[in-house]
Amino acid sequence: MPAVDPKRLKFQIEELLTFFDLPEKFHQHLQDLFNQYANRHLHFGDSSSTRPLIPIYNLPRPVARQLNLELSRRCETQLEAALALADELWKDSYLEIKQTAIHILGAAPISEPALILSRITEWISPNLDKTLISQLFSTGAQQLRGDFQEEWERFIASFLEKEKPKMIGLGIKGLSEGSKDPDFINLPAVFRLISPLIRNPHPAIQQELIQLVSRLVQRSPTETAFFLKQTLAISDSSATAQLIKDCLNEFPENLRRDMKASLKK
Repeated sequence: MPAVDPKRLKFQIEELLTFFDLPEKFHQHLQDLFNQYANRHLHFGDSSSTRPLIPIYNLPRPVARQLNLELSRRCETQLEAALALADELWKDSYLEIKQTAIHILGAAPISEPALILSRITEWISPNLDKTLISQLFSTGAQQLRGDFQEEWERFIASFLEKEKPKMIGLGIKGLSEGSKDPDFINLPAVFRLISPLIRNPHPAIQQELIQLVSRLVQRSPTETAFFLKQTLAISDSSATAQLIKDCLNEFPENLRRDMKASLKK
């Protein structure tokens, strides 16, 4: 893996961008660029959480950072070419090239939400690499959350209404990634969407729900505590109480005491 020379990298990216409206050629030259900076000697531990499910270049951070910066500028003025390029890059087997496709999708200024929805729906699946799932819901769906909130809610709800726990888990992940976004302020929509799941939590999605609640506590502990106490009051499932117990340590001490009292009623 060669050291990153900023001037050389800038020149390489400028040359790459001359193929912006030629998706297949751009794809080929992007592969060449990433191959030049790839770290082929990276070894992962035995933990499955550290091993990508797909091939990875393990690029130096400045490479992707500078590329994404320049791509964002180009996407602002060439929407159709940007979407065509994203479609082409998503076909690649490597993590970083798929990440580039997601970045383009999030950077392309769209006026029709279907342009994003159709691609995320086609690209995402429970078997997709976890990093890519997270980035599709965070970066890829960023414009949906900000500019098309009703469409975003319906999109997330379409996963939560599925019968298979893995598909429901995708919807929960989408809410968790949305809750990380400091510009996303519609937490009541999140509470509304997950209310049925909290009232009767399925064992297969317990961990995903705990992670989401933890994220919501970080954003607004008081609102989250109020929501959980309300849900506890109307739930007939002992699993709801157990889920709340599993989340207690996420709350500040004063709210934790209050919620413990609610659990004893």
